[in-house]
Amino acid sequence: MGRVPDFIGLGAQKAGTSWIYACLYEHPQLCIPLKEIHFFSRQRNWSKGYGWYEGIFEQCSPDTKTGEFSTTYLFDPLIPERIYQCYPHVKLIASLRNPVDRAYSNYLNTVKSGAVHRDIPFEEALKTHPEYNEQGRYATQLRGYLQFFRRDRMLLLMYEDSLNHPLEFIQAIYRFLEVDVGFVPSMLHKKVNVSDVPRFVSLERCLIRISEFLQRKGFRKIWWAAKKIGIANYVRKLNIHHPAGNNSKSEIPWRKLVYGQLEEEITSLEKILGRELQEWRL
Repeated sequence: MGRVPDFIGLGAQKAGTSWIYACLYEHPQLCIPLKEIHFFSRQRNWSKGYGWYEGIFEQCSPDTKTGEFSTTYLFDPLIPERIYQCYPHVKLIASLRNPVDRAYSNYLNTVKSGAVHRDIPFEEALKTHPEYNEQGRYATQLRGYLQFFRRDRMLLLMYEDSLNHPLEFIQAIYRFLEVDVGFVPSMLHKKVNVSDVPRFVSLERCLIRISEFLQRKGFRKIWWAAKKIGIANYVRKLNIHHPAGNNSKSEIPWRKLVYGQLEEEITSLEKILGRELQEWRL
């Protein structure tokens, strides 16, 4: 029998979860063996059973709290019940981002991965990638979790708060997990996994494969040292493609389109949070 996770990060995708993971990874009272396990959401992992999942956390010291972040958990409607079946008392964390900005960042991520050619504009890619918008339906997704989990077992954060007040943002997570709030991670003011259009998709894929290899084979100290130094980020800066006309003004037409499709979701989310999200509105 392995070890039960103390917390699970649900997403959302492209909402600062890589940065959150980096800041939690550094905390001496926390142990996160892997960021993206995708146990509950990917059949090849789900079929291995809870024992396989809990075995991943066995390496963690008994005096630490352990968990993971998989950005596919918030979007999939099957996940809430799967988590609840074995871990009804686990703490859940979700970072939510302006769904319009999140949709565009999702698009950039698919360009980076090579799934969408960089010459295809966002509005064209949206026609064949409805998930850009669907993953921003946070209210619908959270209602699925609230059917199983008490609201006080869930910490719902706004990505934009992490940009304006990073320390307070991370401290809110530390407080929720009941670990030392006074710890300040070295990654606090560093950007992690920024979405940009690469000049060479093959180079970006190579960086991702190297990172995955180091983590999978147990070379996490080497992986972490490279991450702190920012080697991959430096290479990515050199590899950024700057297409002509790609600025905020040219994005206004599609922003209105996406916002119109998600406005109702934003209103519903405000009711769940008990907080107005005026900064998300056009």
